[in-house]
Amino acid sequence: MIDSAFRDVTCRIKHLLSESPIAEIRRVRVEQEGDRVLLQGRVRTFYAKQMAQETVRRASQGLHIVNSVDVD
Repeated sequence: MIDSAFRDVTCRIKHLLSESPIAEIRRVRVEQEGDRVLLQGRVRTFYAKQMAQETVRRASQGLHIVNSVDVD
């Protein structure tokens, strides 16, 4: 039951990122490990990195967000 809930959260997060008007954010990878959501990828600005994190925060349901997105 818990695994199913985490999968639902991960799917919702991926969906939100895929709808972003910022193309770079749509390419951010999402993994869920226990109570953590891990964001990975590359973006050109700190703004895009922060927007990815804030987008994820809306659906994270209290999970800890680890933003490992690199800024070029």
